[in-house]
Amino acid sequence: MAGFTIHLAIGTQYIKKHKNEIKNENEFIKGIVAPDLNKEMLDIEKDKSKSHYGRWGEGNSITKINNFLDDNNVNIEEDYWKGYFLHLLSDHYFYNIDFNDELKQIITNKDNFYRDYDCLNEGLRKKYSNIDNIIDDYELNSIKKYMSILSEEPKYLKLDKIISFIEKISSLDIETEVKIIKEKGMEGLK
Repeated sequence: MAGFTIHLAIGTQYIKKHKNEIKNENEFIKGIVAPDLNKEMLDIEKDKSKSHYGRWGEGNSITKINNFLDDNNVNIEEDYWKGYFLHLLSDHYFYNIDFNDELKQIITNKDNFYRDYDCLNEGLRKKYSNIDNIIDDYELNSIKKYMSILSEEPKYLKLDKIISFIEKISSLDIETEVKIIKEKGMEGLK
């Protein structure tokens, strides 16, 4: 999980950059956060490995988006599923490509990113000021407790690199990324 604030920033930026693609922003944003919602929030039995279509936890963050795309319940033409897909894609890039070195440090130190997310949240909320409105507008108050603010320096992640990541992922085209995965598998993603 790349953190709710990061996912919401990616989602809101994606909507801005792809104005004609997303018809139902509410459903898209709900899809963006859905994979990380716990069972209390969803009122269903769910764990990260199932919701992320792969292995999750203790340094394993392997999302198999092709399994998601093969799921008969998924209709990638619907905005909810586009948001869900973008979340999974973000996690894949975060853990396997853009922040792989930081992940290795985390594993070596038997640590996690959660404190760093809290240290970055204030800067991200200033940069992407619509995040707080999105939480209120789309009735996502249940995630606020996971978006704490610590006024400290992050240990592993840097704000400028996270912002570059948000801009990169929100600039991707969902249709193109789906096509790449269907043709080349996860190895096709760079």
